[in-house]
Amino acid sequence: MNSSHWLRAFATLLVTCTVIFMWSSQAYADCKGHGKHKGHQMPNYAELDANADDIVTSEEFYAFRAKRMSERAAEGRKLKNAKNAPTFEDLDLDGDGNLSAEEFSAHQAQCPMRKKHKGKHQDVDPQN
Repeated sequence: MNSSHWLRAFATLLVTCTVIFMWSSQAYADCKGHGKHKGHQMPNYAELDANADDIVTSEEFYAFRAKRMSERAAEGRKLKNAKNAPTFEDLDLDGDGNLSAEEFSAHQAQCPMRKKHKGKHQDVDPQN
């Protein structure tokens, strides 16, 4: 093989690797909620727990929700189904006035969007 054949083979390999990398990066971004389904990215428990005391109060919950909705509105994103969003009381399964990590995880496990995409992307960490 002369040098032009090696150069052509190397260029082909480089282009192929680049295409595969770009495709896999986009697929991973879609899984993580940064692609076409970014409107459905779910928060993790630490984001709601403003004072990091491992308990989410209704004040923390509603402050987080208001901030998140405000940010989304400022980005020009549609706030579809905002009126159907679960209340703090819906998530506080034991009714003690605090939302535990377990209660929050139970809610996220039942989320319709998570179920819809679970079969497509099983390697995604449910807390991110």
